[in-house]
Amino acid sequence: MIEVDMLFKLAGLGIVVAVLSQVLNRAGREELGTLVTVAGLVIALFLVINLVSDLFASLKSSFALY
Repeated sequence: MIEVDMLFKLAGLGIVVAVLSQVLNRAGREELGTLVTVAGLVIALFLVINLVSDLFASLKSSFALY
């Protein structure tokens, strides 16, 4: 079961990254806006990778796979 807390973290991260990226792009700092976007993507991927790892561990234990 996906924890609702993780969904809120990902949504909050997405909103913060989008706002920061837009502010930096409007201020003429496109390279920093891109850097913020890439950093947010990397953080989100690490969060999702942990969930996928837990999923595979649970499937492995459910089906007694080694």
